[in-house]
Amino acid sequence: MKINEARSKIRNSHFGKKSKKLLNEWINHESIGGVGMGLFEVPPVIERAKGSYLYDCEGKEYLDFLSGFSVSALGNNNEEITKIIIDQSQKLTHYFDFPHPERIKLAHKLCDISGIKGKNSVIFGVTGSDAIELAIRVARYYTGKPYILTAHGDYHGVTYGTMGLTTKGGMHPYFHPARPNMDVGYFPFPHPYRKPNDKYPGYDINSLRIFQQTLEGKETVYTDGLHNINNVAAILVEPFQSSAGYYIPPKEYLKILREIADRHGMLLIVDEIQNGLGRSGKMWAYEHSRIEPDLICTSKALGGGLPLSAVIGRKKILSKWEPGAHVSTQAGNVLACAAGNYVIDKLTSKGFMKQVNKSGEYFFNGLKDLQKKHSIIGYVDNCGLYTGIELVRDRKTKEPAAIEANYVRDLCVKNGLLFEKGGYYHNRMQLIPPLNVEIKTLEKCIEVLDRVFQQTSKHFN
Repeated sequence: MKINEARSKIRNSHFGKKSKKLLNEWINHESIGGVGMGLFEVPPVIERAKGSYLYDCEGKEYLDFLSGFSVSALGNNNEEITKIIIDQSQKLTHYFDFPHPERIKLAHKLCDISGIKGKNSVIFGVTGSDAIELAIRVARYYTGKPYILTAHGDYHGVTYGTMGLTTKGGMHPYFHPARPNMDVGYFPFPHPYRKPNDKYPGYDINSLRIFQQTLEGKETVYTDGLHNINNVAAILVEPFQSSAGYYIPPKEYLKILREIADRHGMLLIVDEIQNGLGRSGKMWAYEHSRIEPDLICTSKALGGGLPLSAVIGRKKILSKWEPGAHVSTQAGNVLACAAGNYVIDKLTSKGFMKQVNKSGEYFFNGLKDLQKKHSIIGYVDNCGLYTGIELVRDRKTKEPAAIEANYVRDLCVKNGLLFEKGGYYHNRMQLIPPLNVEIKTLEKCIEVLDRVFQQTSKHFN
């Protein structure tokens, strides 16, 4: 996109004068390569927020079904978190990558909730990409193997160390001429809505079984099953695919990957950065498959709105390193750890997950009612408050409604509803409300979607 094209979009947008002035100042001083005009035709300028609502610089209210990409899981400007941050800031705000009471408490809590049996340890980072890089580094160091296997459509970060693991192909060209980490192999991600023989195909669980069978022979660079040779350090996956479109695979998915890892001596790393910490109605999304990973990567919601990430895993793996093997100036930031302790306490409090699942069920039922009214809704994924909607032009052929999805997104912005659009075919809605969202807010979202789908139907006949 050229600067002039961005200016034209701003000029023709529905926003008011103040917003347009600030948006032009934004593109004058920031790289156009940021995510703002990649996610929206033109993004709103958000000035403040409260709970499940956002407000732009002109005071317009928006239903927040982005939650900062699952960061603001306990709502925007959570008063209790704000108070904790203020109180902590009066004692200590930064202490390099060293231990402090809040960090020590949080590491203990993360070990307790990991769901991994035996002794566990934690490594802290700042961002999700940090956590992924730490996990694959320790996996390679521990096993002495080079390759990492991941699923088509997974998103694991956009640093040079993680970009090779993120199969959002649209980003790869921007790494030319220096290619990102390429000691990576890919396997299919199964989803129940699309099958391999569809006109607009996807993958089913059998596709993963076929990949599993290829590892038993000698025709891959990853293994020679006959001679028990393995060149793979770890399988790294999102239990549910988030940035790709909020896709929920069959429960057998992680079970098969655990089988592969156990058979060949690979570690299994789950990326719970966006779908963990209660989003799926359980602490971790992997728990729905009743397997046990070796390492868990977490971030986003962990810091209560502040940057914080962590790798949780088996002590024998994370203790393989000697002191000084990993370091980061802002890792385990004091304020973020203080907020993180509150987040974990809240998620583990009595009745919290029950309420998440109750709200998720209510939302899912409302969306299923919309599906009966609007043929553009082809499929709804839902688990807890992890919700994806696939839009199609024809339910029988499942032809993706990509252009219509853009129209729906832009019309929702006008109607005061913000969400992320994604999908393998650019036709998915990713709805990410705070975990403590009120039922009346979910009702408002359903009302907006009902109006928008009606208008979309009329517009595209």
